[in-house]
Amino acid sequence: MEFPLMYQARFEPPAPAMADVQAEVVSLLQAAPCWRKVRPGARIGVTAGSRGIADIVPILSATVKFIKDRGFEPYIIPAMGSHGGGTPEGQKKLLAGLGITEESLGVPIEASGEAVKIGEVGLGVPVFVNRVALESQGLIIINRVKPHTSFHAAVESGLTKMVAVGLGNHQGAAALHSFGIRGLGTFIPLAAAQIIERLPVLYGIAIVENAREQTVQVAGIEPEQFYEREQELLKTARRLMPALPFRELDLLVVRSMGKCYSGTGMDTNIIGRLRIQGEPEPESPRIQRIAVLGLDERSKGNALGIGLADFTTDRLLDKVDWTATYLNVISTTFVMRAMAPMHFATDEETLAAALQSLGGIDSEKARVLVVDNTLDLSRVEFSSALVDEAMAQPHLTVVGDGRWMRFVDGKLVK
Repeated sequence: MEFPLMYQARFEPPAPAMADVQAEVVSLLQAAPCWRKVRPGARIGVTAGSRGIADIVPILSATVKFIKDRGFEPYIIPAMGSHGGGTPEGQKKLLAGLGITEESLGVPIEASGEAVKIGEVGLGVPVFVNRVALESQGLIIINRVKPHTSFHAAVESGLTKMVAVGLGNHQGAAALHSFGIRGLGTFIPLAAAQIIERLPVLYGIAIVENAREQTVQVAGIEPEQFYEREQELLKTARRLMPALPFRELDLLVVRSMGKCYSGTGMDTNIIGRLRIQGEPEPESPRIQRIAVLGLDERSKGNALGIGLADFTTDRLLDKVDWTATYLNVISTTFVMRAMAPMHFATDEETLAAALQSLGGIDSEKARVLVVDNTLDLSRVEFSSALVDEAMAQPHLTVVGDGRWMRFVDGKLVK
């Protein structure tokens, strides 16, 4: 079949960024009053999640060095709920894919798949805590604040969720997700408050990124202020988050998905799809078809979010660890997100089928956008049907001449 004429472009909306993230982290830690409460030589756990946060290694490095310099003994606690298959080995493997290792940080990583029930909240929802965290002598919570991909509330992804879900291991994640989308916004803050009351949480470092995955702000927050301070940070994060340059598309092609880009593989806020039974889909962007071509190696086979697509490739499905994927998606209760879409042997066959499925739309005139992933939208390709709209955008710069969508051995060429 005929494929559309495509144009490459740089998409660069204005994005402020911090000059020296590590210096700011050290400054925040120096000003924190919590150190007066910690006995000399105490073992202090620092949380590390499964998300691809741009400056997470420098931030963790600065934090553990500061703790060492104060005479305490730091170590890393994986705080990722059911990610990594809910096992210590899987958790460490996920962290290694993000550059977080014992060698890179110079401190041990103490992973545990065991969680202990410490109480209940709401309608009898059990509250679980990672045993390593429960036995710590101090905890520093580090996470990025950003809009969640499944629910919207006063606080979404951030320190509060890291405490309630991340430190809850698989058991805690499953318990809090068991009430579905309406329960998350209500029970996560309640569970976090109970954990903060029970555990020696000393301080939190909240990270806000811009649309280019650069750190805009780091905030030091006292544990009793997590919920209140995160609400303002979330507003900033929502304002700065990336968005597709076009709001109406016939076909969106995502070259790669994975947990390193979003908790849902492809960010639902970017693609405008939730795929949660009984919940309305976002009004914008309006995308008729989504095709995803590959699964990033850093996702370690977890393909949660594959069900957000309509079409995919056999090469992506060949990389899927269905055990890890199902464990993750069942704990969320949003099972549609793990359902395999129509799949074909090559990228070429996959995209041909996606274009044919549009019915009366001439494939050469289809509104098509190709992105590398939903986290980095700085480089895009768009079809000739979108040229007029592209030229009207001040932050979209076309690079070179148009060329027909090309494939080598069936694989889409950049």
